[in-house]
Amino acid sequence: MPASPQRSRVVSTTMKRIAEDLGVSVTTVSKVLNNRADIGEATRARVLTRVAEVGYQPNAVARSLTLRRTHTLGIVIPDLMHSFFVEVIAGLEAVVNARGYGMLLCNSEEDPRKERSELQLLSQRQVDGIVLASAAASANTDLLHHLTSRGVGLVMIDRDDNPDIRCDRVLTDDVEVGRLATAHLIAQGRRAVAHIAGPRVVHAMRRAAGYRRALTEAGLRVRRDWIIPGGFREADGYRAMTRLLASAERPDAVFAANDPAAIGALKAVWDAGLRVPQDVALAGAGDIAHGDLLRVPLTTVTWPRDELGRRAAELLLERLDGNAASRYQRVILPPRLVARASSGAATAAATGVSM
Repeated sequence: MPASPQRSRVVSTTMKRIAEDLGVSVTTVSKVLNNRADIGEATRARVLTRVAEVGYQPNAVARSLTLRRTHTLGIVIPDLMHSFFVEVIAGLEAVVNARGYGMLLCNSEEDPRKERSELQLLSQRQVDGIVLASAAASANTDLLHHLTSRGVGLVMIDRDDNPDIRCDRVLTDDVEVGRLATAHLIAQGRRAVAHIAGPRVVHAMRRAAGYRRALTEAGLRVRRDWIIPGGFREADGYRAMTRLLASAERPDAVFAANDPAAIGALKAVWDAGLRVPQDVALAGAGDIAHGDLLRVPLTTVTWPRDELGRRAAELLLERLDGNAASRYQRVILPPRLVARASSGAATAAATGVSM
């Protein structure tokens, strides 16, 4: 409900009084209250101190009507249970809360239809911007075009689908993710390296490209029958590994598209009465929480999830405030290998050495 004229006059009078007391403009007071970045820290501190002294509390509804902003961001991720995204959200929250914004968190469950529903809900809530890890390729490109054309800010994280959408993106080098993991398995003496692929989304396909590149660089043949369509969940990895183990020529190593799929593959190997890494070496990607505490600690490829969240929030807020670069940015966070026992690594120490 809009603020009453009487309430608006009270707010205006209070802001004028604060401005007069400090010898600054009402615009300066307003910018401080709205967390604008173009105010010096000393001025900001003086204004906030005086605001606290007079007990002034800005009316959030009136402010949103005036600025046509709700100071709310929507976050859409594909899996709330995945520790990777929990860490991303923590990085986002640290920046967003400090700037006075709230967050609405949505879980698409890797389902483009549910993602569409969540995006529509966020649109109805009139969020100022959205941080999106897309669920399935470009299924919702039309809706994203509609949202951005209405002035809703957008940052894509982790996943690089919807190439026609003009927005900032924060990613890792997924080709290098696949290359690092596969090259490491080869360096352990494995020559029959298979791949449990992810779904048909860009970052999963890039990891598969990195897998093929590492084999080619090592002079090994790329066997199409050893690239098994899978997914990003444990059940996907289990099914794909079971299929690999039933093949006429069993691979001696497997790179899975992410850690949950790799954990599913671990279970399938154990259920088949085989050993990891003696019979089958394994590596994943994403450095899932507690992957180092498994019965056989999981070799993986990692990149900084909290930084991914922080950079995404900074890019979105800068663009909403009109302070962003005119060109949309692609921030690429470099991956690094974390060698553990599942690949037969001699140590469990993290290494950043490219192989």
